[in-house]
Order: sequence, then C-alpha cells, then structure tokens
Amino acid sequence: MAKKEQTTSAPAASGKITPIKKLTVSTVFGKVLTKDIPDGGELKLCRIAGFARNIKRGTSDYGDWAAAQGEFAGTNYKTGEIFASATAIIPGAMGDMLIQSLESALQEDAAATLKFSVDIGAKVSPRDPNKYEYVVRPVIENALAAPALELLRLEG
Repeated sequence: MAKKEQTTSAPAASGKITPIKKLTVSTVFGKVLTKDIPDGGELKLCRIAGFARNIKRGTSDYGDWAAAQGEFAGTNYKTGEIFASATAIIPGAMGDMLIQSLESALQEDAAATLKFSVDIGAKVSPRDPNKYEYVVRPVIENALAAPALELLRLEG
C-alpha cells in the first residue's frame, strides 16, 4: 500500500545538524509558553521524522515511557534548527500508536523499520487556560494507523 504524503513543509533548514541524546518536543523546540499560543489557535512547534527500528522502555518521575530507537531528525519551526538523534519520543496518542505499530511490526519481522514523520503543535487546554496540549499530526498519511484504516474499508 503506497503512503500518501501531504504538502506541509518544514522551514528552511539552517544547514547545521546538532546531534542530541533524544528528540522530544522540549529538546527540539524548547519551553512552550501558553502566552505564545494564538487565541483559539495553535502554535507550530516542530517536525520529527525518521526510521524506528526498536523500542526502549523506562520509568521516570512522570510514569512509564517508551521511546523509538533508530535514526531521527527534528526541525524547530521557530528557528529552523535541525537536530538528530538515535532516540525519539513522540507525545500523546500518536506516540502510543507509533510504539504499538512498531511492536506489531517487530513481532512479525525482527528487522522491521517504521518510517514516520509528524508535525507537532500546541494549543491552549480547554480544561485549563494556563496549560497547553500537544497537537500531533502525521505528515505521511496512514503511516501509523494503516491496519486500522484497512479495517474501516472492509465491507460489512
């Protein structure tokens, strides 16, 4: 099944790639401030993309976490800076879907690779105007949820 790609593009790169320990929203974009988020809108933060080949799990003060391991790059939408890492953590449900898809693929084939690219933004939380929520959108449509989308296409 061919993957459809959207036309969303990252800002022009600065040319210099900075290697970092792990790609997260905070390591690529920095601190998100609710005052910087447009009223009723979304602040574009970064794009993270790459090839996931393994999963690393752990526990922190915030609870259990799972990170994709492989080859990743992240672009800061504000500055154009580019970062690279062998570890990436994608927030929210999209991150959970990525890990679940990779787990399934690795059970079928230990050498499986999951290609993904996501744009990450922030919006003010509807529950608390002093907090924000991440908005994560796939750049490569259907890349993470392809098996579920195939089920929707089945005729009943």
